[in-house]
Order: sequence, then C-alpha cells, then structure tokens
Amino acid sequence: MTELFRNAWMGWQQFIETGKLAALLAAALLYLGISGKWKGGTKQRILFRYSTAAALCCIFPVTAVILMVYQTRFYDYYWTWSLVPMTAVTAWAGTEFLNDSWQGFRLKSYRKGLPVTILLLGALALCSGMGRMPFQPEEEGENRRQAQRALADIEQRTDAFPGEVLFWAPKEVQGYAREAYGDLHVVYGRNMWDASLGAYCYDIYAPEIQELYLWMENTDETGTADVDDEEHGKLVLRGEKIMASAAGAGVNCIVLPDRLEPETVKTLAGCIGAETDRLDGYWLLLRGE
Repeated sequence: MTELFRNAWMGWQQFIETGKLAALLAAALLYLGISGKWKGGTKQRILFRYSTAAALCCIFPVTAVILMVYQTRFYDYYWTWSLVPMTAVTAWAGTEFLNDSWQGFRLKSYRKGLPVTILLLGALALCSGMGRMPFQPEEEGENRRQAQRALADIEQRTDAFPGEVLFWAPKEVQGYAREAYGDLHVVYGRNMWDASLGAYCYDIYAPEIQELYLWMENTDETGTADVDDEEHGKLVLRGEKIMASAAGAGVNCIVLPDRLEPETVKTLAGCIGAETDRLDGYWLLLRGE
C-alpha cells in the first residue's frame, strides 16, 4: 500500500512537471464555475460535475490509489487522467471565453477578441505535454546518428549473411533498428523499456528475454551485471549464461557496448562461436549458421 501511495505521488509530480494541462483544466473549471456557464443546460451541468469529480479523484492520493488499483499495475499513474475529459472541458471553456471577448464573434470586436485569442493560443502551446517526459532533441539526435552509423556498418557486414538476421543491441541502437531497416528482426522492441507502448497488450516477454535486456543495459566491463529487479529482487547476470540464452533464442547479430574489455568480448564470442568486429563505439558479434 505504501508503494502505491508513493507511485501516485511521484506520478502526480511528474505529470505536473512535464505538462501543465492540469493547470489549464483547473483554470477552465474555475472560469466555468464562477461565470455560471456550466448551468447552461443538463448536458453542461453533467459534464462540469463529472469533470470536476474525476479530476479531484485523480489528484487526491487516496482516490488516485484506488483508480491505480482498478486499472491494474500494468498502467502508469497518468493513465488515470484518461477518465477526465480534459480536452473537451478546456475547449468548452475556451469557446465560452472567446465568445464573451469577441461579443458573439462579431468582427468589430477584434480589438478585444484578437489579443485574447493570441493569449489563449500561447497558453495552450506552453501548457502542452500531457505528463510525458520532455523531448530532448540534442540527445535524441546524437543517439539517432550514432545508431544509424552502427546500423549502416552492420548492414555492410551482413549483406552476404546466410539466413535471417536476428538482432540484439543496446536500446539506443535497437530502438532505431526497425526504423532504419524495416526487414530487420529484433529480439525485443521498444516496449521492453517503454511499457506505455504495450499498454493495450497483456503479452509479456519470457524471463530469458527480459534478462537479455537487463544484462545489455547494466553489464560492466567484465561482462557481469548486478541488477535490482522489482519482481525478482537482486540479480547477478553472468555474460556466459546470457550469451547462451541469446544463442538459444536464435540471435545471430549482437552489438555490445564499448565499455566491455576486449578480452571479455573475446570470451563471450567464444561461448557462442561468433566472430568479433569493431564498430564506432560498439563491438559486433556475428554468428554463422
């Protein structure tokens, strides 16, 4: 129960830090309430009351935890806000406010209506985000360029590769693999590290495949990864065992992080009978048929 309250609190903090539409919704509800616009008809009253109640349930920790339990742990906190018709209420309040400013949307009211319109558009632009993590173009662009260079080198080396290529790499490379080469097969996709991409799918990866990801992202220079896993506790993953699991899954094209020592890479390649090569910032292991 303590963990649920902590997740709800941290989720709320992230939601308001990376997107301000919750504040925009509060302003819309406040305007509709004070102006009395919500009393316009039965449908308006129902929408106003439901939106207010749903938003309060998502904000208060106790009710937020209840909603998180109801939607199951498969979904993060911000999914509870799908219960709140945020877009509809904000658009309703904005329309009512513009109608008052433009005095029935008459053209001669532009001296008052136009600045208000620009102000609202600016507020919408500044308040976007919907609780998602902010996009970092410089870091994202560099990761993309480095991944594309590595994938171009791999394509040259696997042109004459017999059979199907099953690819396994660090997430900053594997995340762009299918984007760069649509016919490339990967051992797992982005939904391994971004659970929201599989929000409507209840299939999960086998434990052996999950260990491949955990080892790849946490291995040290000796090929050993000490991982604190939420489900299984502390795990110590050895490179030799992980390579055997990868070979058993049919992986025949492996990209390893540059931090691994050359002797470690040679040992891991020997475990699965792979050839080693050097890429820009990575090691490449290729297994023949």
